[in-house]
Amino acid sequence: MRNSKIKLIIDSVLIILAMIWTLLPLWWTFQTSISPEVDLTRIPPRWFPSSINFNYYKNVLFKKIGTTTAFRAGIFNSTVISITVAVFSVLLGSLAAYAIVRLGVLSGQWVIFTLLFAQMIPPVILITSLYVIASKMGLLDTKFLLISLYTALELPMAIWILRGYFQTIPKEIEDSALIDGCTPSQVLFHIVLPLSGPALFTTGILTFISAWGEFLMALVFTSSLGAKTMPVAIAEFMGRFTVDYGLMCTAGMIASVPPILIALIFQRFIIQGLTSGAVKG
Repeated sequence: MRNSKIKLIIDSVLIILAMIWTLLPLWWTFQTSISPEVDLTRIPPRWFPSSINFNYYKNVLFKKIGTTTAFRAGIFNSTVISITVAVFSVLLGSLAAYAIVRLGVLSGQWVIFTLLFAQMIPPVILITSLYVIASKMGLLDTKFLLISLYTALELPMAIWILRGYFQTIPKEIEDSALIDGCTPSQVLFHIVLPLSGPALFTTGILTFISAWGEFLMALVFTSSLGAKTMPVAIAEFMGRFTVDYGLMCTAGMIASVPPILIALIFQRFIIQGLTSGAVKG
């Protein structure tokens, strides 16, 4: 009995420490975004604002300044790019995963190792080669280029998740459909995919969040408001000699709202999609 109480206390302390470690940067960013400018340079720093100030939010959302205009354009570009990447990743990942699991197009454990290896390659290694190729093809500073690159980078993860889930679906269901005259593509789109809702949902959310926060490639391959994404626009609040901490933190809070809401609202589906294929995957 005593050991169980000690274990409960230790677990509670560890959970509290983990929550503090996770939420403290978020709180600091938020309190900076609502603090008056005089609080931002005060030493020692304040953990709570001396007064609530929403001017930074008004400036970021409505005022026509160079950096705030770029941020609003970046939010739009990131939304378009991230949604498109999520759709393509789910579609192409479904086709590839089904071909691997059921059609025997590629088989063996080496396929999994190849996917994992591709996922672990640092994107910075590919930057120079991709820049030369994109420049020669006239694709620099376009949303199409970022969508293509992000989709290629996210496909291994999409295939990994969907492959594991497809393996949990009884093959007898698909065999019955094939006997009834369905083609493999009809089996996939009318039977397998409707049964794979959690995995498809999880894949779409994870690829959306990954594309939403990607910075390096967007920084290298974009330069105008027509293609610049939100992370790059936030970085522009940091000038050569000054840093507008208030605007930067405000933009960061606004940009973090979609991923946080998605994680909170759909966490059950995300966990279900990730764990459903864990045993066979």
